Amino acid sequence: MKKNRLSLETSPYLKQHEDNPVDWYAWSDEALSRARMEDKPILLSVGYSACHWCHVMAHESFEDPEVAKVMNENYINIKIDREERPDLDQIYQNVAQMMTQGGGWPLTVFLTPDLRPFYGGTYFPPDDRYGRPGFRRLLESLADAYQNQKEKIEENANYMTKSIAQLEQLPTDREAALPTLDALVNSAERLVRQVDLEYGGFGTAPKFPNTMALMFLWRVGIRKNFPELRNATVVSLEKMCRGGIFDQMGGGFSRYSVDTQWAVPHFEKMLYDNALLLKSMAEVTLSNRHLDQKSVTPDQEALFIKTTEMTVDFLSREMLSPEGLFYSALDADSEGEEGKFYVWSYAEAKARLDEREFAVWRRCYGVTEIGNFEHETNVLALQQTLEDVANWLGFSLEEATAALNSANSKLMELRAKRVRPGLDDKVLTAWNALMISGLVGSGAALSGRMREKCWAMARGAYAALLERAQNQGRLYSTVQKGQGRFAGYLDDYAFMAKAALDMARISKSAEETSARIQESHQWIRVILDQFKDSDGVGYFFTSADHEKLLQRPKTLFDQAIPSGTSVALEVMMALAEILEPEQAQPLRDEVEKQMTRLFPLIQNEPFGFAELLNSANMFVEGPIVLSGKKSDEALFVHPFVFQGKSSAEDGVLICHMQSCSLPISGDEKIIADLKNRLVV
Repeated sequence: MKKNRLSLETSPYLKQHEDNPVDWYAWSDEALSRARMEDKPILLSVGYSACHWCHVMAHESFEDPEVAKVMNENYINIKIDREERPDLDQIYQNVAQMMTQGGGWPLTVFLTPDLRPFYGGTYFPPDDRYGRPGFRRLLESLADAYQNQKEKIEENANYMTKSIAQLEQLPTDREAALPTLDALVNSAERLVRQVDLEYGGFGTAPKFPNTMALMFLWRVGIRKNFPELRNATVVSLEKMCRGGIFDQMGGGFSRYSVDTQWAVPHFEKMLYDNALLLKSMAEVTLSNRHLDQKSVTPDQEALFIKTTEMTVDFLSREMLSPEGLFYSALDADSEGEEGKFYVWSYAEAKARLDEREFAVWRRCYGVTEIGNFEHETNVLALQQTLEDVANWLGFSLEEATAALNSANSKLMELRAKRVRPGLDDKVLTAWNALMISGLVGSGAALSGRMREKCWAMARGAYAALLERAQNQGRLYSTVQKGQGRFAGYLDDYAFMAKAALDMARISKSAEETSARIQESHQWIRVILDQFKDSDGVGYFFTSADHEKLLQRPKTLFDQAIPSGTSVALEVMMALAEILEPEQAQPLRDEVEKQMTRLFPLIQNEPFGFAELLNSANMFVEGPIVLSGKKSDEALFVHPFVFQGKSSAEDGVLICHMQSCSLPISGDEKIIADLKNRLVV
């Protein structure tokens, strides 16, 4: 079969479409020039390798020779991996939001040759259904309109271009104000009303982890000693760890749950979700251990630790490249069916296990003959504790534990023989940086061999990124086949700056600590030089020397990951407490300027701006820097505690709000001092 141009690309998602009869281009000067020269509209199709509905639309439409014929005759067809080009995805995702009141993938947008959108949506079925027009009919209708109703096309394009530009504009009528603790408490109280207190998470189905919002509740709950805020976070994390969104046998979290109970996931596993959930479980565990406000029971802590260990093992087994970098995602589908790799029928498991193993296994995971998923299969979830199962069956706890471990071992052997979901082996700088931060925190929460494993993986990934993702002081956004590609985005620089500070926490020498701090400052200087909006609020998503696009997007809202603006501000605050005064003061001034303008805009929208509210919380509390003989325990009491450069003094200097303590020795005294600073 003849392959199209996408066979020359490195993106696994683009290569999934190399056998399509569609005359696909990647986003390129060649494609855009041809559209202008031939005066043809552009059909822009955006997706990613683990996207189930992207696969559906590909099978239904892009593999159909008749549909491809219409596309090839009437359009310049461009396929984009949203993870390689999040800038383009952000711009044109607004079209789907405007036309359908919702976005997502696959994203399908029709553009004029000068890149203005005139129609768009997400998934289009091959024929009219779901209240959506059939894709072939839509193609023919829009092609006819482009040829014979140019005035209408121009009108739509102008309207949409103007409208999506307005979506980027923030209100200018809010009175400038710096954040206060009382205002943050008000935001947290507004946010906690959206929490499902029975099953955890926010709202109803589908449910996403939304860790940024959960950690805002946790941190304000710690600061003001509000148990209800902390409990909302703990319940949410516990329900996710027990639910089907977590792979109970193989480790790792799926992207979201299709129900309110976290029982049945959308099975794709994304690197960023696992990074953020690792970090969240570690923070909750460590704060609960070392501060006086207790919201995590011993059983819950044991659950978080086990879930963390299983996730770290999953990452090292399935997501780690030979160079020590992390792949992007595992697909939801295998053999053309969503979740087939992960689910179990009652009969299949019973045939494999002995009587005792099956009795314990099915009760622990709630397995039934009718199942809770398609084809009478079961998504596993922790339905009963081992203690309860042992009591019910009349076994000792040791017998039940041995039976469950044996059952899982046998079934994992069987699962390993199944057709595996597709792996997106693309390496993304920003997502790897998030994972480095997650592993640093996880290592602090764990002990012994698992701590060393986490920190070794973090060190390996950070070193590999420095080697492969940077070039003359700038970052690439992807590393594929060992080579960097695409100019770095705001998230790449902000998350790398944060990862560098986290690596300083586990540095082995004063020289290593200093190097990590300098690298963090280096990435922040690039942000201030290349991404700053001199006339507005926050930072652009693309650099000043980036390819010129329809518009220059910003990311103040959290999406599946924290906004780059918020993380950049957090790093600036920490560096301003660490660096020498002549380097620190410009950062301090920049943060105050941004907070003054941002906080009035975000305080009443806590869900969408949760990480910016975390930044505002850090601004109010002030980062704390420990300099001197390192203490792993003290450094991980709270996420606002950082490692500073070494001091010649004996003991540890605690620097906070631009003043430093006398040297303090002993972990207990250091942690007692930190408690006084972190809790009102």
